[in-house]
Amino acid sequence: MTGFYRIAVATPRLSLGDASANAKEMESLVRAAAIDGVAAIAFPELSLTGYTCGDLFFRSDLLDSARTALDDFAARTAELPIIAVIGLPLADGPAIYNAAAVVYGGKILGIVRKRVLPTYAEYYERRQFTPAPPNEPPQVFDTGSLRFGVEICEDLWASVPPSSLMACRGVDVVFNLSASTDFLGKSRHRRDMARQQSARLGCAYAMACAGVGESSADAVFGGGSLIAANGNILAEMGLFSDDSRVITADVDLETLRFRRRSDTSLVESPPETIPMVVPAMSNLPTAMPAMISTTPFQDEYGEPGWHRKILAIQAAALARRMECSHSKRLVVGVSGGADSALALLGAATALDRQGLPRSNLVAVVMPGFGSTGLTQDTAAKLSRAVGATLRIVDICEACRHHLADIGHSEDVHDIAYENVQARERTQVLMDIANMENALVIGTGDLSEIALGWNTYNGDHMSMYQLNASIPKTMVLDALRLLAKESEGPLRSLLSSISAAPITPELVPDAAANDSEARLGPYELHDFFLFHYLANGAAADKLLALARIAFRGNYSDETISRTHKTFLHRFRTAQYKRNCVPDGPKITLSLSPRADWRMPSDMSGRFG
Repeated sequence: MTGFYRIAVATPRLSLGDASANAKEMESLVRAAAIDGVAAIAFPELSLTGYTCGDLFFRSDLLDSARTALDDFAARTAELPIIAVIGLPLADGPAIYNAAAVVYGGKILGIVRKRVLPTYAEYYERRQFTPAPPNEPPQVFDTGSLRFGVEICEDLWASVPPSSLMACRGVDVVFNLSASTDFLGKSRHRRDMARQQSARLGCAYAMACAGVGESSADAVFGGGSLIAANGNILAEMGLFSDDSRVITADVDLETLRFRRRSDTSLVESPPETIPMVVPAMSNLPTAMPAMISTTPFQDEYGEPGWHRKILAIQAAALARRMECSHSKRLVVGVSGGADSALALLGAATALDRQGLPRSNLVAVVMPGFGSTGLTQDTAAKLSRAVGATLRIVDICEACRHHLADIGHSEDVHDIAYENVQARERTQVLMDIANMENALVIGTGDLSEIALGWNTYNGDHMSMYQLNASIPKTMVLDALRLLAKESEGPLRSLLSSISAAPITPELVPDAAANDSEARLGPYELHDFFLFHYLANGAAADKLLALARIAFRGNYSDETISRTHKTFLHRFRTAQYKRNCVPDGPKITLSLSPRADWRMPSDMSGRFG
């Protein structure tokens, strides 16, 4: 699999002032990391000597021992295919710099000097150290497969951190060598800074923090190293360990690069003053993650209370649409399934927001050829439970007339037979809306729109599409969560709807109505959809990721078949997406007016 690289940060057990012993400890950690497939590892600020040596930094014996230990470390790790970033004090004439050395293949590839030196409380570095010259630009190291930069502790707290300038050069990873102390609230603040910088730059941010072995005379160094990427914490080390510790994270560089390319605020011309160091590193190992989440939409958008926020967004958006269309009534087709249930709740919430009675919501239940008594009963009970005005319109006779008019046998259950019902339902809803001076609210979800699993000018069409950017798995999860917070009949209705098979009920044969039997599991489709849209994953990568994520859940044959179905249907359904109704963006959007623009006649082999 391409694109994944394993990075690491370490908090070694320190021998304060003993550079040789510290270099050997770091060598041991680097060797173990290399065996684990790590491509690059960073150690804390001044890790060769320790941060808390005080005025000993003035002494030549300490400075010389640090440089000798660095050279010895480089020589002893020359055969390892891993980059190491190590902190040390570095003398240059009369100045002493708080520096980081980038080591690979037995060589020192570059030295980065700290730019911002703290002068407060337990940090008074200006007594011993000199800041990097103001005209010295931050360096970016490009290995050909991994582009990274280095900054040191307080540099991140600057008004314009060096890493913000590196972003113009498209860094994939920023390593921060830190000796941050730990008092109440500090670790949370440090964590937020790293996470936010990774989000701001669209990269991975790996912070190595000093820990056990530093002096505790006036402060405590608790470790707390962490790795963040694109605003999320991928790995985090606990505080106050007595032993050396390493944490790793598998970073998907292809995804980070895709998201940076997709975000024009990150696409800036790099200042010419920022140099690019291009060492030859052809043998950096790629990673194969052991675990990948099966629910990427929920991971990305599942903030606390997200299910209630969906209703709030739907209500706010729909209230605005009702205001500008001078309408105080809504029409929803209710099938007894999950999508129409969520749309019904969103519509009811919109009326609540405006202080309008829920009786202004007209819930239309339309039994057809494949409808079951259970789902129609569920639809009617749900409509009453939310306080809507219930109307039942049996469409069977109208569909029979239409089939006869076009010369189609009622015994042939083909796509025309199915779509006659979908279009008849849309006509009924539109006409009732005209009678009521109301808006027809669409119920189709993001997964169906992505797959083209809707009838053109049937359920494809409405006056406002509430669920258009909510994938099927999130619709189901939202109903489960809302059920737990509901009372009375609504609680059991939402619970049973979210647990029922997914079916359009268009043909009398119940087995033939099973959408997932025909398409493949929606859990897989939503997984493919997220990584295709949000992360720009190519077809082979989608399949490889799914095989890792769903190992043991689905057979390889099911994953492969669903993968082919997803790609084919997504590529060929753009003509439907090019004319979808308006609807609020809640997760990802396939609206041609917003997030997704694609030719409807694209080659079927693309992507």
